[in-house]
Order: sequence, then structure tokens, then C-alpha cells
Amino acid sequence: MLTMYRYIKQMTISLLVFTGISCDDADELLNQHIKDGPIIYAGKIAELEVRSGYEKVGVRILPVEDVNRAHCVLRWNAASGNPDSVKVNYVPENYDEDLDSYYAELDMSGIEGNVLIEAWNVDAFGNRSLLTDQGGFVYGPNYVGTLLHATPRFISDGQTIEFDNRVGVVDNLVSYEQSNGQFTEEVRVVERLELHDAKPGGVVRSKTRYLINESDIDTLVTPSYLETVIP
Repeated sequence: MLTMYRYIKQMTISLLVFTGISCDDADELLNQHIKDGPIIYAGKIAELEVRSGYEKVGVRILPVEDVNRAHCVLRWNAASGNPDSVKVNYVPENYDEDLDSYYAELDMSGIEGNVLIEAWNVDAFGNRSLLTDQGGFVYGPNYVGTLLHATPRFISDGQTIEFDNRVGVVDNLVSYEQSNGQFTEEVRVVERLELHDAKPGGVVRSKTRYLINESDIDTLVTPSYLETVIP
């Protein structure tokens, strides 16, 4: 019984000593942390949207109200150890009335696929906001190479073509061979085109133009022509 009493007493004393040391350390750390004043953050970015394009992206930035806001920094490729970044000043020239936000386009040459955009605000005093990020997608040659042509077909009169458009198709870029052997100027056709003075046995050349998402900043065009024989 006496042994148990001594054990409890020793543990209690040890706990009190440890607690005292811990409190002293915590106070010292806190004093070191706030000796230059409290941490001040700039107003944060309320909305960050990344819009897909061909070898580029568009970034829509909506900061919170902050009379001292100056600019934001956009950064990507952070995981590579050699990140790229750009500064977007909060000035009228960078404001898009249609988007009701600030806007910037970033060159993504050499990047294809998913990309992560990190962003933070900086105010007039150099204070930074908390970081936010948003993922996006960059279209490139490999992606465009997978796009399929909309298939044209001749209807009963043999002088009119209709396109069987897929989901995402905007229109088709079309020219055709006339009886003199020359091709017409390329025109945009959504569904139907009537041919004039078309050469029997000649060809209709077409490319198909896509808008994959409504928010995309670029349309994508099939890289090669589809050739369809004129009956």
C-alpha cells in the first residue's frame, strides 16, 4: 500500500513539472510568433474558374471586396519543382464585363491534359491571402486527334448533303469539287448544304468543329479532311 502511494505521488509531481515546462515553452513560442504583430491576410479569392482551351486555359477570378487589393498570382506546374506563374493586376483592363469577373488567359504550350491552377491575392501592403486552387483541362494535338468527323450523306436529289452531327458539334467546314475541277471556297455548314454545279465523281471535303463544353474558350477542329464522293 505504501509503495502504491509513493508511486502515485511521484507520478503527480512529474506531471506537474512537465505541465509547467510545457506551458513555459508554449508561452515562449507564442511570444516569438506574435512579437511582430498579428498575422494579417489579404482578402481571399471568392471564385476561381478554369476554362479549357487549345494549349491554353482561361481563368476567371472573382476576389472578395477589399479596398486594399492589388493583384493575384496564378501558379501552375507546382509539382514539377519548376512552377510557372503570372501576376494579374486588379485593373479595369483585366476585367471582363460579360463574365463579371477578372480574367486572364494562360499559355499552356507543352501541357496536355489535367492542370491545377493555384491562386492567391496580394494587397497593397504585400499581405497575401490564403491559397485556393482549381483544376482544369488543356486540349492538345493528342486529344484533337481523337475527334471524329460528322458523316455527310446525299439525300434523294443527289445534289444536297446532310450531316449526321455528334454531340458537341458546332458546324462543319465544307468545300466541294465543281465541274471545272476547282473546289469552292470553304463554308460553315450546320446540317444541310445544297451543291451547285457539283462534279459527278468529284469529292466533298469536310472537317468538323467541336465545342466540348459550353464554357470552353476554343473550338476544336478535326485535323484532317473527310472526303466523300459525289454521285
